[in-house]
Amino acid sequence: MKDSDVISKEIREFIENNMTVFDDDIELLDDTNIFENGLVNSLFSMRLLCFIEDKFSISIPDEYIERENFVSINKMLELVNKVRG
Repeated sequence: MKDSDVISKEIREFIENNMTVFDDDIELLDDTNIFENGLVNSLFSMRLLCFIEDKFSISIPDEYIERENFVSINKMLELVNKVRG
């Protein structure tokens, strides 16, 4: 099982490599809201969901598929840990 630092790093790399807008003024921190800052769009949510499920070998239950769980690296890390139990 991967530790939290590795999970955060892999999520960050995926976001940075797939951002729809690159803005030098916005720093991607673990608590940066990627939607409010315009780094990604709503269509990116599905790609992000698929990436997380594939990368971390989990299946995210429908009740956890809410935008709030994907707004930041910290929230996605919490989600992965919650689903893993």
